[in-house]
Amino acid sequence: MNDISCTIKTLAQSEWVQAANTAIEINPANAPAVDALRAVAPDAVIEPEHLALLTAKYWGAGGVRLTVGFLDNPPADLRARILLHMNAWGAWCNARFVESSVNPQVRIARLDSPPADAGYWSNLGTDILGVPAGRPTMNLEGFTMNTPDSEFYRVVRHETGHTMGFPHEHMRQEIVNRIDREKAIAYFGATQGWSRQMVISQVLTPLSNSALLATAQADVNSIMCYWLPASIMQDGVAVNGGTDIDAQDARFVSTLYPGPVYPTSIWPNGKVYFFKGNQYMRYDPKTDKVDAGYPASIANNWPGFPANFAAGVDAAVEWPNGKAYFFKGNQYIRYDFVADRVDPGYPALIAGNWPGLWADNLNAGVVWPNGKAYFFKGNQYMRYDIKLDKVDPGYPRAIQGNWPGFPASFASGVDAGVVWNNGKAYFFKGDQYIRYDIAADRVDAGYPLSISGHWPGLWTQDLDA
Repeated sequence: MNDISCTIKTLAQSEWVQAANTAIEINPANAPAVDALRAVAPDAVIEPEHLALLTAKYWGAGGVRLTVGFLDNPPADLRARILLHMNAWGAWCNARFVESSVNPQVRIARLDSPPADAGYWSNLGTDILGVPAGRPTMNLEGFTMNTPDSEFYRVVRHETGHTMGFPHEHMRQEIVNRIDREKAIAYFGATQGWSRQMVISQVLTPLSNSALLATAQADVNSIMCYWLPASIMQDGVAVNGGTDIDAQDARFVSTLYPGPVYPTSIWPNGKVYFFKGNQYMRYDPKTDKVDAGYPASIANNWPGFPANFAAGVDAAVEWPNGKAYFFKGNQYIRYDFVADRVDPGYPALIAGNWPGLWADNLNAGVVWPNGKAYFFKGNQYMRYDIKLDKVDPGYPRAIQGNWPGFPASFASGVDAGVVWNNGKAYFFKGDQYIRYDIAADRVDAGYPLSISGHWPGLWTQDLDA
């Protein structure tokens, strides 16, 4: 399946004008700069269809909230798995996809009938609203529960990016300029069965910088970028292409669709970090094990960590602003995901900067989808409102009786907590862990379990964060 490329599905020309009007109604910033066009060519007659082609497809700063339906009745576990990967974008921006059988806006099929419908494709942004009811807006040819997990990361997240309004990154001018035109036409013709015109439109026609909301430089590791083999590049250097949402994708989408996010402890590189003493481990949720080469020393691997933090941390949380916060004693530091270093001006005191929170010695912290963070110390916890930037009234409270299913040993205190992108949180205490279902608001049946044997490569007891 790695050889199947994606196309952006376009509407029929007769639907362009209405689709453009819809895009502008949803997000007025989508309107083309007509005055600028007339200033350049005052005598030009600009046809409505031409203006439609200049209209952006972005959903607007209010975020993306779309319903999703499945046209070929896939099993429930496959539907859930696809939605999980669609919602991965929500860890970094205000985007949420919810399944619905009533007039869904995103309609997913698994068509495999060439030439028009087969393969991987999606309509772009607000154009999905112009697709006739009952017709797909996204296609995931051949996807089943047996499809490799890597393809869910690579394909579903890519197609969802198109639904959110993102074009192909490899069509940025600086990348297109590197492609050997005839070699590319021959390559995609042979591997994808594409016509010459299809290759030109999907690979060789650069995006207009004037109409592009984009990062300053093209990102060859973006989830929206094709892998392009060295054999079709003029300089003989392959374009890596993206296999998952990368750090630059995460930073950019957070600025384009700012606001509430669906939290996770997974960083933009797809990893989760655990700490114990002066060491840390990098855990890969995809392979479900610690990466090779760990544990490693905190010192010299976390730029900007003060010496006392390099000696160990008490707790850590990942905020929806692209920052992670680490706590030690009565201090905290703010770490920038993309810059990969501690921000200037830290460490700072917890007291006075985290209104209502304990001033020292936190044990753990997690961020929930309700816009709250939960901090733990001893047998108590506090609920912190991220938007209001303060602890909610009525806290601290006892863990016992407020976290359904917590065993007595965990109710007396937890060592660490992480939130996965599957709607589950994991809490660790001593040599055990529990799995908490965020939506059901209780510990899943069958827990606690031993860390040993369930978290390959991870320390088997007494995590710090």
